Amino acid sequence: MGEGAVSFAYSHPMSSWVASILTCFAGTFLSNFLLGNSLLSPLTDLEQIAILSVIWYLVFFCPLDLFTKVFMLKPLWIALLVVKEAHRARNILKGVEMSSTLHHDAWLVMIAIIRKGKSYKTLVLHQDNNFCLISLSILITCLVGAGSRLLRPVVLFAQGKVDAINEALYPSFVTKLSIVGSVLFIVVQKRMVAFTSAEVLLGITCVGAFLQVLMDLSNTSDPFTYLEKAVAAVLFREPAEKADTSDAKKKKE
Repeated sequence: MGEGAVSFAYSHPMSSWVASILTCFAGTFLSNFLLGNSLLSPLTDLEQIAILSVIWYLVFFCPLDLFTKVFMLKPLWIALLVVKEAHRARNILKGVEMSSTLHHDAWLVMIAIIRKGKSYKTLVLHQDNNFCLISLSILITCLVGAGSRLLRPVVLFAQGKVDAINEALYPSFVTKLSIVGSVLFIVVQKRMVAFTSAEVLLGITCVGAFLQVLMDLSNTSDPFTYLEKAVAAVLFREPAEKADTSDAKKKKE
């Protein structure tokens, strides 16, 4: 729960419930949008909606706040983290399977809109089929695995809030893990390594659960940060000498 979520639920229960439902089905909403499926399909499962509604009510309105206090106990909280990572790993595999099944023969079509005065010109670029599959699989998998993070701006909008921070600016641990997991599953599907999907699924679950528990118990930062800093120092560092561009000229002036 975000900061102030409890007080917000007391003041605006309907908005809090909508935000909770959007968060729970975020991955499905986003993947359905890209795959051309109905955005309302998650809402047709009334049993799941009812279960989520009961959980939402117990989290915010349970007498003496017993429901939240029980699950915030360290042993139960760690167990929930492990189960959550197991579920996320299955979602990552599901995302790869969905994209590769529905678009196994699709070509990546990139449409660039070039504005010329009041007219628009569409430029279509076809890429290699393998590149299409890999790009689409990673994108869909990231949405399924980390949908709640990616849909956060919409969730905040439903609560009447606006936040400039998003996953594009500051990717979270779960988003990075989803990307890495999708690449590993694709490598297995392409038979580039002698592993099975079940073995990779178990590996992602164990690594994700271990890192989540480690970060929770030790209050450490995102472990991907160290790798990012090492890569950025080599590939994305600021050049010592810059071209004499318009931006450089403005700084001199």
